[in-house]
Amino acid sequence: MTLGNPHCVVFCDQVSEAQARRLGPKIEKEARFLKRTNVQFLEVLNRKELRIYIWERGAGYTLASGSSSCAAAAAAYRLGLCDDEVTVHNPGGDLQVTISNDLFLTLTGPVARVFRGEWEEAEC
Repeated sequence: MTLGNPHCVVFCDQVSEAQARRLGPKIEKEARFLKRTNVQFLEVLNRKELRIYIWERGAGYTLASGSSSCAAAAAAYRLGLCDDEVTVHNPGGDLQVTISNDLFLTLTGPVARVFRGEWEEAEC
């Protein structure tokens, strides 16, 4: 299974923003990750709910991520720690992940416009 970009899921008893900010950059650049990696700090709340904090490679601390939510859900599911339908609590909002037996993932959740702009070509 691939999500198209690398992920490292770290299982924790409790997760926090401070933890993600402190450890995320170190794990992202760890030598074993040749092209760096996204890092999810995962707390299993119960079989239907997970909580994550995210350090995204090249971007830093991130409030929400679909691929990070999927990576966390898939890792927890493979280890038998959650059901095949799970809510992933991100600091920026909740996402739902459904996992099939062959690890096909379906992500659902709200969308919102966060920016609108116009691009002007620079004169050289």
